[in-house]
Amino acid sequence: MLTSKLFGGALATTAKALDLRMERQGLIQSNIANMETPGYKMKDFSFAKVMESVASGQEELTRTNAKHIALDPMEVSKSSSFAEEERPVDLDEEMGKLAENQLMYQVTTKMITKKLGWLRYAIDEGGK
Repeated sequence: MLTSKLFGGALATTAKALDLRMERQGLIQSNIANMETPGYKMKDFSFAKVMESVASGQEELTRTNAKHIALDPMEVSKSSSFAEEERPVDLDEEMGKLAENQLMYQVTTKMITKKLGWLRYAIDEGGK
């Protein structure tokens, strides 16, 4: 895809980071919603580990046949770093995670907006 080559691939990586942030937001919200559900185990995944494995390409599976469908490396790495903890959900901790994740999502969208602003500036020939 053409956008994967824009800005040296940073735009595609940043888009994956946004997807992961959105999924983590839903997971944290699920933890909060099920806080008082008997037998519920807290769930989370390490954002840093998933992004690291996606960026390095470690989690790509080898296809033995050209007709096999390739799995998304982000999905594979997310499932391998997924963790269920045997402790109850702590509301304060989850609210802190929620706020941090939301802030990082906003920072990431600002980065994308800034990069696309530079692209718009170049297309407009420097604002002529």
